[in-house]
Amino acid sequence: MKSMQQLLELRKKIKENKPEFIRQEYPARKKLEKIWRKPKGIHSKMREKKLGKRKQPSVGYKSPRMVRGLSREGLIPILVYTLNDLVKVTKNNIVIIGKNVGNKKRIELLKKIKEKGFKIQNIKNIDEKIRSLTQEFEKRIKEKKERLNAKEKKPEKKPEVKEEKTETEEEKKKREQEEKRKVLEGKK
Repeated sequence: MKSMQQLLELRKKIKENKPEFIRQEYPARKKLEKIWRKPKGIHSKMREKKLGKRKQPSVGYKSPRMVRGLSREGLIPILVYTLNDLVKVTKNNIVIIGKNVGNKKRIELLKKIKEKGFKIQNIKNIDEKIRSLTQEFEKRIKEKKERLNAKEKKPEKKPEVKEEKTETEEEKKKREQEEKRKVLEGKK
């Protein structure tokens, strides 16, 4: 029986030789997606596996059963969302932090992973990631405090009272006469 390292190398060779499986009419029709769909047409040359047509997925492209689903190093990936999920992780596992984990919990997870010495797949440098996340988190907290302080310090606007201008009787008569004159001139 072959060793784990040999099987991983064999899987790598198989993946290098594996063609890209795309949908039958994808290059000719723009609206089709590149995602693989099995050809089902009765006259389909691709379905009949004619020479010169695209390859289809088949059993021959599978990786060896012993290394199927393992990482490049040969470790079993485990998806982690909380600190309780880290209890399941052992030395022959590799950790993947879920994408919908928030920054606060992500920082805690990264510190715990670093402390226990586990390998992590989706982050290259743990220290740098922790530092960047904490800076971002502190920046957001600082901005939030500034906004709250600005709201508290903001003086309330007092409604301005407009002083009404009182017309004298003479001014009122003059204005009415002027309006009458304009109306009469407009009719002529």
